[in-house]
Parts: sequence; C-alpha cells; structure tokens
Amino acid sequence: MADGEHKRPVMPSRFSTAKADEAAELIASFKAWYSRPEILAMISAAAGKTKQFLLEYDNTPNVHGGIGEAEPWVLLEDVPLPELAEINDEMRFDLRFSGLRLKTFAEGTCRMLGVLNEMEALPKNANGYNDAATNLAEFFLHERLMRSHFQHVQAGQDPWDKQSLQLDDLLSAYLYTDKAQQGPIRAKLVQMVSLGLWDADPPTKTRSWKIRAGIVAVRFHIDVFTPVVAHFKPQLWGGHAKKEGNGNAI
Repeated sequence: MADGEHKRPVMPSRFSTAKADEAAELIASFKAWYSRPEILAMISAAAGKTKQFLLEYDNTPNVHGGIGEAEPWVLLEDVPLPELAEINDEMRFDLRFSGLRLKTFAEGTCRMLGVLNEMEALPKNANGYNDAATNLAEFFLHERLMRSHFQHVQAGQDPWDKQSLQLDDLLSAYLYTDKAQQGPIRAKLVQMVSLGLWDADPPTKTRSWKIRAGIVAVRFHIDVFTPVVAHFKPQLWGGHAKKEGNGNAI
C-alpha cells in the first residue's frame, strides 16, 4: 500500500465526458502520483509479478486483472502454444506472431493493472477502466506511443517531455469525425492517464495536448511484453511439446 493514503488521487466512476479544465486538473493529480518514488517501485515490482504470471502460462486474468480461469492466457488456432501443429509457412507463422503480440498486450496489461490495484498503487477507481484500456485500439496506440518513446530516447531527447500524439490523433483512432466534440475523447485520455498507460500535458500556448506513453506502459513494454513475446516466439513454429517432451517447456 502506498504511503500517504489520504493523498491518493481519485478517478471518477462512469467518466464518459470531460471539459478541458476538469481533464487538466485530474491529469495533474495522476502525474504527481506516478512521479512518487514508492509508486515507481511498485510499478517495477508489478512488472516482475506480471512477467512471472505470463511465463507460468497456467491462468488467465479476469477483466479487472485478478486471477481468472485455470487455463493458458493465450490459445492460438484453438490450442495451447506447445500443442501448435508444426509449420514451415512464413504466413502462418506471421499470423501466429500477431496473435501472440496482441494477447500478450491485452492479458499482460490487464494483469499488471490488476496487480497494481491490489497494491493500491493505482488512483482510486482507476482499475474500473482496466478492461476498456486493454483492447485492440489501445494496442494500436500503445505500439505507436512506444515507437515514439524509443525514437526520442535514441535521439538523446527526454521522452517524458516530448509529444507523441495530439488529441486530434485520438479522434481518428477511435473513429470520431474531425469536428466531433472532444469531451468523450478527453475523458478517454483521463482514463488512460489514470492507469499510467498514457501520460499527457494539457494545452498551454499551443492549445494542444502533448500525449506520450505513460510509465506503466513503458515498464510493461520493457520488462514484460518484450521478454514474454521473445520467450514464446520459438513455439509458434509448432511441434514444441513433441520436441521438448515436457509440455509447457518453461
């Protein structure tokens, strides 16, 4: 549990639209929360627990990141990864690889957020948006934000000060028209920042939100997503259980 419980920010429940000032105030409180050393330490610990959960490959998380059914968290072609039929077809391998990446993000981020919620490291009520924050659109945006994050790092720039997306970019990603009201998309931004998956600075002179990957997303990608995908990737060629003779071969 984080120190200073009374300082823990609160994410409103059923938050579906937001005015600019309201969004800015909430996001400022979440940014301050995620800058605290004890919260950063909890995020690192949650990443380690999530990685171990995925590598054990014997449970699936529920929609709020708790331990769910006692079955593998990803099935491809309707079978566990060690039971995949052996192939030498690059196209089938590529489809399996896409499926593995998508499920690793969806199930992994869901579980990591659940672990953080158990630690009380998330703002209050934030985990209520867990399921809505770990879907296909969020995976697409996660990849885009992480590409930008690493580009800034490689260029010797501070990724926490740079802009990767603007609010208008989110309109098209969520299939809103260019002239749509921004209240719902601002609420989505607040939700994602509350979970640490996105980070954002409100408009100043430019009148444009600066959106980037959040600390939870960055730690997840580096400490969980990349090593877990690398671990299971060889199994995508199939015939793994037969070759290893030991089932999951962890």
